[in-house]
Amino acid sequence: MTDFWLNHFNVYLNKGADRYLVPAYVEETIRPRALGRFEDLLLAVAHSPAMLFYLDNAESVAPGSTPPVPGRRERRARYGRFGVFGHVALTDPPRIDSARAQARARRPTGINENYARELMELHTLGVDGGYTQDDVIAVARVLTGWSVERPANGGGFVFHDWAHDQGPKIVLGQSFPAGHGQDEGERLLRILAQEPATMHHVSAKLCARFVSDEPSDECIDEAVAAWKRSHGEMGEVLLAIFRSPAFWSPSVVAAKVKTPLEFVVSAVRAVGGDPDSTPRLSQQVARLGQPLFLQPSPAGYPETQEDWVNSGALLNRMTFATLLAAGRLPGVVADLDHVSPPTTDYDDLVEAVNQRCLSGRMTEHTRQVIRKQLADVADPVEARALAVGLALGGPEFQRQ
Repeated sequence: MTDFWLNHFNVYLNKGADRYLVPAYVEETIRPRALGRFEDLLLAVAHSPAMLFYLDNAESVAPGSTPPVPGRRERRARYGRFGVFGHVALTDPPRIDSARAQARARRPTGINENYARELMELHTLGVDGGYTQDDVIAVARVLTGWSVERPANGGGFVFHDWAHDQGPKIVLGQSFPAGHGQDEGERLLRILAQEPATMHHVSAKLCARFVSDEPSDECIDEAVAAWKRSHGEMGEVLLAIFRSPAFWSPSVVAAKVKTPLEFVVSAVRAVGGDPDSTPRLSQQVARLGQPLFLQPSPAGYPETQEDWVNSGALLNRMTFATLLAAGRLPGVVADLDHVSPPTTDYDDLVEAVNQRCLSGRMTEHTRQVIRKQLADVADPVEARALAVGLALGGPEFQRQ
């Protein structure tokens, strides 16, 4: 679920300050709330410096707003010796005016709609959620002033009342009276979290993740009903999905193709692998097409089979599986004794691989392919590695 939410609320690691903001986003914002109430998670994401920076809300201010100008002593306390941008010494009097000029030149001057749009289109209501461009603008106005502290001050969430649009707004037909501040943003987020369109949009994505690329209306309806009963408790929504007849339909069993991350993690688990503390194993995920935290699009990584399955991708997965089983994959040590002891009885070996790696789902065709490849292998250790590699790279292991 942490992986699901990191795609749903995607943040791009390589955008400026997000290089150091993303770790806290994962461990402090997403992971503790992965199975909690959606409303709580939505609020936490909206307060996250990583999200506010990624989608530019940190720069969104009411037109014509002006930050307070600190005195010299306050400037030194707030910005330190090297000033607002880290390269102007405010203790040098001849350069103070220059620093002020640069600050004015780089100061945000108006509303940025990026976060407001993605909040409604991706995070809550969905692209067909019934909102208009006027709603997007109003949401952006509601969220003006939601920003990020300077790194020297901790880099956390901050609300700038001077940057907030104090005027009245209307979002989805609901009135937001003039004169409010951060509280109206939090009210807006709670409204969005409880919208029927949000329940349907997120439930459909959960069904697509855990059931099939094109989930049935029955599955989505079960999830929405659980959402309403539990007020958005994701654990209850998931239970409803897993207990739905749609989840157990023969047509959807093993219908989902694993993403590169799911494939690598499951393959390493299947062979009792022990990853080291380097990034080398995550680099293997990147080579398979899913570099972690490096999806530039706010939509996150795709979910459907057509996005991950082609001849080149399958060949790369087979190569990965073969190297992993042979103990030649950098970053992880495989323990094939976890699967089977070395044996010259290759029929027993294939069956052990079937049970330990494929949960008994090996087809007769795959069994014959592996048995044929083992025919000319005399070394039982080499044979075991070959059988495991072929099983992990085969079609049964690709699906879940």
